[in-house]
Amino acid sequence: MILVAILLLASVLAVMMWRRRNRVTVRVEIPLFMPVEIQAEAHDLIEAGEFDQAVILIRKAGQVSRFEAWQTASALRDGFVGSDFPARWPEDLAEPVGRFLDEGRRKAAVFLVRVEKGMDAERAEQFVSAIESAR
Repeated sequence: MILVAILLLASVLAVMMWRRRNRVTVRVEIPLFMPVEIQAEAHDLIEAGEFDQAVILIRKAGQVSRFEAWQTASALRDGFVGSDFPARWPEDLAEPVGRFLDEGRRKAAVFLVRVEKGMDAERAEQFVSAIESAR
């Protein structure tokens, strides 16, 4: 009886392995796009010492796993910014930056410039200040 059970188990495993031989698994990494407004809000939470709340915000806003949200929050904490949705902003950022400034969301304006123009934090801050003084 034990021999029959072992043979049955072996045959089931053999069939399962035979079926899998024709499968191909393709994995494509999709970059996480996160609006600059959410990145700025999460960064504010991180600066306030509420890292876990930033992870929750990113997780809900981006509809991503906890691990991906944690990675994004860690990158923000380390001074990096993520990508915003492609083609969301015009090439001339003066108007959207001005809108953020009018709404009192300076950090979102700086994040927008950093993401769209590839500037570091200091140069993006100067860019936003220049737009602010020109208004």
